[in-house]
Amino acid sequence: MALKIMTDIAPQRIGIVFGAILIALILATNASAQSLSLMAPSLANVDGRLTARFGVTVEEKPVLKGELEDGAVLVLKCSVKLFEESTYWLDSEISSELFESQLEFDPLTQEFVMTLPGRETPLRNKNLGHLLDQGWSVIEAGLGSWALLDRGTKYSLRLHTSMTEKDAPEGFMRYVYFWSWDAGANNSFQLDFTY
Repeated sequence: MALKIMTDIAPQRIGIVFGAILIALILATNASAQSLSLMAPSLANVDGRLTARFGVTVEEKPVLKGELEDGAVLVLKCSVKLFEESTYWLDSEISSELFESQLEFDPLTQEFVMTLPGRETPLRNKNLGHLLDQGWSVIEAGLGSWALLDRGTKYSLRLHTSMTEKDAPEGFMRYVYFWSWDAGANNSFQLDFTY
């Protein structure tokens, strides 16, 4: 009789535990869902080069500051892709660029340190807000020659940003291990236009 009662309770407990884990994941995602804010991208002709310009801001700077001072090393990744739109088939990718910047705290100098692509020396500042403005308020991504665009053709510029801990696992496992920044620090924007 005792064995039958135990087998009836076990599936209920598994369901309750699974439900609690699912609710915790959802709440963790919602808690930090607004951690990054993306400024709308624009396209410009810079010396004959097709250049996407955009900016990234962090909404909860005190949270970010605490994470960095606790030893976290965070990486901002911005994937910029230009597609030629197709009515009957999948859109074809014309060009892409990946912007990757690392952010950490140096306890010896009490400065926040940011690495940027194409820059040998990292940016350093004791004021995190000033450092973020200097490094991420205007980001440029080169997408090739301006001649790639054809007049009268529809295009789509797609921008996806994410902030993760350095060496964090990708996919679902990052939601399990790194709730604070990985769960909600993703943002996307799409700009459709005709040249």
